This record gives sequence, structure tokens and C-alpha cells, in this order.
Amino acid sequence: MNRRNFMAAMGGAGLLLASGTSLAQAYRAGQHFQPIQPPVDTGLEEGRIQVVEIFWYGCPHCYTFEPKVAAWKDELPEDVEFVYLPAPLNDVWALHARVFYAARKLGVLDEVHLAFYDAIHDQGRQMRSEAAILRFIDQRGLDVEAFREALRSDTVRDQVMDAGLHVQEYGIEGVPSLVVNGEALISAGMAGSHDEMLDIADHLIEQARG
Repeated sequence: MNRRNFMAAMGGAGLLLASGTSLAQAYRAGQHFQPIQPPVDTGLEEGRIQVVEIFWYGCPHCYTFEPKVAAWKDELPEDVEFVYLPAPLNDVWALHARVFYAARKLGVLDEVHLAFYDAIHDQGRQMRSEAAILRFIDQRGLDVEAFREALRSDTVRDQVMDAGLHVQEYGIEGVPSLVVNGEALISAGMAGSHDEMLDIADHLIEQARG
């Protein structure tokens, strides 16, 4: 039985954790996650739940978290939508957000996402200029001119601006962070670990599902 099925069984049967504390009591608002007031509209139809990961490619903690998130999101129920949100908190972060949205616009995000993380953290590349980014794109065998146009496009610019607005609405102070259904913010600082962040997200998803 995987973790999500185990947790659902616990919630449905009203079982207790080994400590004798119920799951609902184990994770408390204000202690393990922060309620978002007012909640942010997800724009999804009723019955669907959104989970957002806020990240920055240059963040070593996000890099460590990414494999865990990638495996976790693949197990999410069909009524849960997972969204990556790059945080454009300064000029470099905004440049990296442009990389994310340009890659998504061109349909090459799967070829760029992890490789861009690796270039920064495994290869020690700074990636702080458009020229450095386009060299990386060229080395990946992708269309450099198309990527340059996408980086500079109004569509990508607007998406980065929207990302910045969402970061403000969520009250993000650090990355990586998770937002569940526009209602709760989970950070490693409050959760205690990356694994615990995902466990708390599982709990909040089940709570949102009623």
C-alpha cells in the first residue's frame, strides 16, 4: 500500500497514529502550516484541488526537494492538479522564471526543467544572463532562436508578472513552499523537513476532499 492509500485508510477508519494522536490533531494550523487569509481562488471547477510548488532554480533546497516532489505528484489522485510556480523575487529569480515559462511555451519543459537545475547545482554554472541560458539551450540541442524569442515574448513576461502576484497573495517568504487549494502554505521551516511537507500536503488534500 502506498503512502496516500495508507493515509486515506487512516482517515476513513479513524485510526490513530503510533503516538496516539489522530492525523487531524497531528498537523495544526499555525504550527505545521500557515492558513492563507483570504484564500486565493484556484480558478478550478468545484471538486478539484490544486497543489502549487513555489521554487527557484538556484535554490539548493528546491533542488533537493525536486526528486521527492516529482515522485509524489505522480501519485496524486485525478482530482488534484499540481502546478509549478517559479518565484520571481528578484532579477535573477525572474530570469529563471522566464526560462521555466519559455520552456513550457515551446513544449520542452521536460527537457529543460531538471537539466537546468543540474546545470546550476551539479555543474556550478551561474545562469545569471540570457547569454548563459542560451548556451545551455544550445547544448541541449534545442532551438536557440525560438527560445530567445520565447524568453522575450509578451506571453512569458505576463506569466512572470502573474507569478509575482501569486507569490505575494500566498505570502511566500522562502522556497521551496507548497500551497494547497489556495488555503494553506507549507514551508520546510514549519513542517520540519521536506518529507513532512509532503505528508502535511497529503493531509490537507484529504481535508479539502471532505
